[in-house]
Amino acid sequence: MCAWGHRDGTEASRVAALGQTNSNIDWLAVANDGGLCVLVVDAQGRVVLMNHAAATIFARRPARDVIGQRLSDFLPGSAAAERLEHVRNVIGSGDPVVFRDLWGGIALRCTIRRIDGIPNGGESGPAALVVCAPESVVLEETGEPTGRQVEAKHIDLGPLSGLTNSELKVLALIGEGLSNAEIAGRLHRAVKTVESHRAALTDKTGSSSRVQLGIMARRAGLSRRLGHSIGNNGDSVPSGSRLPA
Repeated sequence: MCAWGHRDGTEASRVAALGQTNSNIDWLAVANDGGLCVLVVDAQGRVVLMNHAAATIFARRPARDVIGQRLSDFLPGSAAAERLEHVRNVIGSGDPVVFRDLWGGIALRCTIRRIDGIPNGGESGPAALVVCAPESVVLEETGEPTGRQVEAKHIDLGPLSGLTNSELKVLALIGEGLSNAEIAGRLHRAVKTVESHRAALTDKTGSSSRVQLGIMARRAGLSRRLGHSIGNNGDSVPSGSRLPA
């Protein structure tokens, strides 16, 4: 993927030589091998490049059907506008941003960086390279990313979208490995209430076991996203695909 970026002087010569020596390298294939979501978006919100993983999560269709489309063609308007704003800011400033996304029920850590010289409708111009990795598989050794971090406001909970505020909190704590009694103590609720929420979670998500529920909670990064709201009362999920605050 470094071949997509801009290089100067001797470094440019080395990259060019490497490209000639390894002209058969498919950088999107390399991204697919690593299980990353990779896309390149221009300042107009048009998708210039996208790999299979990104197309599956964000567009739910083959990448070949998405390339050339705008973000607003496959994302809800508010979500597309939010992401395009960050893309334009990065292209304009050149400063990378770590965008913590949640789409299709999967928590993603997305790094947005400006790149230059990407073909754009026959022309060359700046664009944004977006590389996303599921937070559940980001190596702990990498630590917290440096630079400015932004939390997505407009998200897609995927299979969790029909859950109430209280059910999301219970699910988050199941993901932490807590028992029903421990969850009841944490939320200041009766054990029977927690058991009722647990049964509703099974019905609404189609999960057959507590283990599956825990996996869904961790995959969505619920504990981190809900944070301080766990322990607060309330049973309605705010509109606009946002997690309870």
